[in-house]
Amino acid sequence: RQCIMSEMSHSEPTTSTSLPTKKWYGQPPPLELVRNSSSLRLLSQGAEGRVWLVTLEFPAAGTSGSTLDGKSSKPCDNDPGDDTTNNKHKGTIHVGSSIHVPKLPSLTEFPTSLLPSDASGSVQVICKERFPKRYRHPQLDASLTKSRTKAEARCLIRCQRGGIPCPNVLGIAHWSNDDKTSVNEEGKKYGDNAIDVTGTIAACLFLEYIDGCTVRQYLEYRSSETISGNDAREGCAEPISKRQKQDFKAEDFGIQKKVRDATVIDALTLSVARSLGILVGKMHAAGIVHGDLTTSNVMLRNPPPVPNECNQQNEWEPHLALIDFGLATSTSSVLANGKSNKQASQKQNKQHFHAEEKAVDLYVLERAFLSTHPDSDMLVQEVWKGYISYFDGLDKDESEEELQNGKNDKVVEESRGAGVHGQVAIAVMNRLEEVRKRGRKRECFG
Repeated sequence: RQCIMSEMSHSEPTTSTSLPTKKWYGQPPPLELVRNSSSLRLLSQGAEGRVWLVTLEFPAAGTSGSTLDGKSSKPCDNDPGDDTTNNKHKGTIHVGSSIHVPKLPSLTEFPTSLLPSDASGSVQVICKERFPKRYRHPQLDASLTKSRTKAEARCLIRCQRGGIPCPNVLGIAHWSNDDKTSVNEEGKKYGDNAIDVTGTIAACLFLEYIDGCTVRQYLEYRSSETISGNDAREGCAEPISKRQKQDFKAEDFGIQKKVRDATVIDALTLSVARSLGILVGKMHAAGIVHGDLTTSNVMLRNPPPVPNECNQQNEWEPHLALIDFGLATSTSSVLANGKSNKQASQKQNKQHFHAEEKAVDLYVLERAFLSTHPDSDMLVQEVWKGYISYFDGLDKDESEEELQNGKNDKVVEESRGAGVHGQVAIAVMNRLEEVRKRGRKRECFG
């Protein structure tokens, strides 16, 4: 595991309190992050926002009346000890039905939702920043930024309530990045001689930092490591050879030819694929459509050690977690939630209308496997097996529960044959065939 983590995991953040060393572009990050974090490291940046790894230092337990700079302050609005009825949701942001997220006025206030009340010291968190867009009207931009941040927090919390592994939502903040003296890594000042960023507000979603590697990193590492012969052992299945090189000579055109390694298919990678299918099925059953389901958005918490013997492969079980719910949407849950079998069946019929969104989710995952991991068809099939097996397991659990409640065995067998939850999986897989023919975009007519 140490060997894999050294190759794939992120390096330790720096201890500098200045701006991160990795280049960022666009508007500067919020000043609250720059000034009040022990270290700030840019993990990724896209058109909609940036992802930061933030290291925070908190005072020792028992100093709840002080800030990080030593000055006394009033307890923050989201004080965990405030349980009065009128102030039940004070200092929080309402993001959905009975869903409230702590609002972070500042990183210097303590206690804070970023750190458990009984803990102290340093903590690493993920900050997903949605910076303002200058090409949009300010009011429209503020409305879209806030609504999308709330939607992502809402989907994450719904996943947590459904028992789906994902980062915990720690808080939401709306901070300004306006400072006439702030300087980026290229030394450009944001002042009178640069673009005016006065009054810009960024929405920051703070999430739990999940240690590990992505499924994509793990599969790519296994491919490169197997090709080099490091884990080829006598008695084990032979690793898949490299993809055959093309006939033309790239050197003749003055370019360097890149050969992609075939994806390793063994007990470990098949176990990851099946666990991924079960996890996606559990997410869809809870009424969440991810929207960007790729192997880069699935974390592997416990990368396995390099197998020295074949029998070690059966002793490892992957622990996966979903991340990046920026494009996620909510639908109604397919779980019966204590309703009768007839009521649940009626509810599942409505779920067939959500088969389109779920099938597109699976199609995106399939394309991610085939385009990023060559010769991974067997892994894709294992994902589908895990997806269908989860819904079949729901039907089996309901049948056993009905037997325990004293229902007729014949009625239970008929119910099990119908497969109320299994029908949803079948509908999604059938729709997946249609999506493959036309692509992920729905046709305008017909």
